[in-house]
Amino acid sequence: MKSLLTIWLLSLGVIGFSADLEADVTAADPGEENGEVNLNVSGGVGPYNYSWVGPDGFVSTSEDLTGVGSGIYTVTVTDQYCGVATLVVEVGVQNYSTLDENEGEAIAIYPNPTQDWVYVQSDQPVQVEVYTAAGQKVMGLSSKQSIDLRDQAPGTYFIHIHTEDAVLIRKVMLQ
Repeated sequence: MKSLLTIWLLSLGVIGFSADLEADVTAADPGEENGEVNLNVSGGVGPYNYSWVGPDGFVSTSEDLTGVGSGIYTVTVTDQYCGVATLVVEVGVQNYSTLDENEGEAIAIYPNPTQDWVYVQSDQPVQVEVYTAAGQKVMGLSSKQSIDLRDQAPGTYFIHIHTEDAVLIRKVMLQ
């Protein structure tokens, strides 16, 4: 009877697993891999297992990340009883230049949300990259005015637009 009670209590721990994940992020220098992510886990039952994925095939099983470049990183944390929590973080770029609202007409991305194509309108030459919410690069385009997302799964995508002076990141929803 005691072992049945123990199993029942352990199963309650799995069902009741609730971990909060927060991260303190230090941005990377432009073009460098010196960003950091300090993960804070509360809840669940330790020890924890960490599984990170990020841009360009990045993977790690460390709790915290050091020496990473800018991009979207996703961590999945599993506790002792197989409870799972996931967090998506963005490591930005230090001295990140954004366009002033007055320059808002210089670059436009539309439509958002979209069902297939996204258009980039710019007065200047741009290079465009498309990332999934998990940080996987799905497209790298240069000087394109239209991005075909028809072959991608519905979800959230991050469009990185590189100009001579700035990097502009926009979230786009593909329906």
